[in-house]
Amino acid sequence: MKAGIRAILATEWGSIVAFAIAIAVTITVRPCTANAEPVEYLRICSLFGAAYFYLAGTNICDDVTTGDARQTTSGGVWRWSTPDNPRTWLPNPQLGCAGGQLVKFGDITPSDLVLNAYSRLETKTHYPLKLKVGQYISAVMYQGGFGAADNLVSDLPACPAPDTFVSDATVPCTAGDNPVGGGEFNCRVTCVNGAWEYTGNAGGGGLGSFCMLYYYDDPILGARYSPPLGCLDTASQQTLPATSMFSPISPKPPATPNQIYVLGAAGPISKVPDTSYIGGELSVWLCLQTQH
Repeated sequence: MKAGIRAILATEWGSIVAFAIAIAVTITVRPCTANAEPVEYLRICSLFGAAYFYLAGTNICDDVTTGDARQTTSGGVWRWSTPDNPRTWLPNPQLGCAGGQLVKFGDITPSDLVLNAYSRLETKTHYPLKLKVGQYISAVMYQGGFGAADNLVSDLPACPAPDTFVSDATVPCTAGDNPVGGGEFNCRVTCVNGAWEYTGNAGGGGLGSFCMLYYYDDPILGARYSPPLGCLDTASQQTLPATSMFSPISPKPPATPNQIYVLGAAGPISKVPDTSYIGGELSVWLCLQTQH
């Protein structure tokens, strides 16, 4: 009799313990929503397929697995890569092309850039690519970079001159005020009646990620840009003597009977209205290797 009672009590006690554990687990895993931060969910970019998602707050679609970024513009769909390609640092370009043919694309200054139909600044230079049988681009090398034009108030040219900006303003860009140096504000300035004054807008900027792309002119379809070889934001290396190198996403150009060129262009839309807001110089080399 006592054994039976003990068995019943043990069963009931086990049920109570199990119930208590279930309550504890429920309380543990249930999120507290009273003060929870709002969750921003990824939105699928159905324009280009299920693998593409909108970058938060933009109309840029990105494939998070490949880094292929696309944005619809008035000129069509512009493609680049984000995030930037992994870079390797070298003392000089020659060390990045051992056993290959090092060719120089050129030294690019802001005045060498022009706005294209996709609202991107691209190089006026289109480098004709003439690959031999079995050749491919094994590396792209950048030296220098593009950043904000670094004007001190004391260095401003005489008016009239194109709009630019200063990096040492003492007040936060109050429209109509004459620029005074010695501070830490970046402000856009313009010439008015022969003298510089603030426009009321913050300065700074640059090109952001700068990409190298294949390009050809199709007689029917017109200008065709391929997905990029790759992109790097060069602002951080603007004054460094070292060379940055990355491996191309597509080492071989697209198959076409038309002459293939390589050109440089900004990836995302530049935040500056024209090239007078951009400083620096970027030298670019390509390393051509041959498959054996």
